Amino acid sequence: MQYDENLIDNIIMTMTSINKKLRLIVEKDLQPFGITGPQFHMLLALKREGGTRVTHLADLMKVKPSAITVIMDRLIERELVQRTHSLEDRRVVMMELSPKGIELLEEVRQSHQKMMSHYFSRFSEEELSTFLQLFEKLDGVISTTNREGS
Repeated sequence: MQYDENLIDNIIMTMTSINKKLRLIVEKDLQPFGITGPQFHMLLALKREGGTRVTHLADLMKVKPSAITVIMDRLIERELVQRTHSLEDRRVVMMELSPKGIELLEEVRQSHQKMMSHYFSRFSEEELSTFLQLFEKLDGVISTTNREGS
């Protein structure tokens, strides 16, 4: 399908602009909690996945395991994440949120909800639903295309 080049350019420019602005907003929102954006995303991934291996987290985040280890070490130092051994295989080290990590994550999520509600309050629930559906569709198309190697 052929689209107007200006339309595609405008979408890309708008998405880039939103991404830059949101990154700054999120960084500012995270400062009082003493965590970085990547650390926050790691905490979210651990909440969603439960106890999991570093290699699985690296796959989720699309980075090398060594990058995850650096983030994990900092989160472990702050007692937000804990290392445990797998019950099935003691050689396997699992990562999971600590009680302190669960508590901090909930505080950050509440702060993010409040912050984003301010921006989203200008949209109807139907608009937000459509927005989410379109972004999920784009995410799926990109993921599928990347897996196919196109």
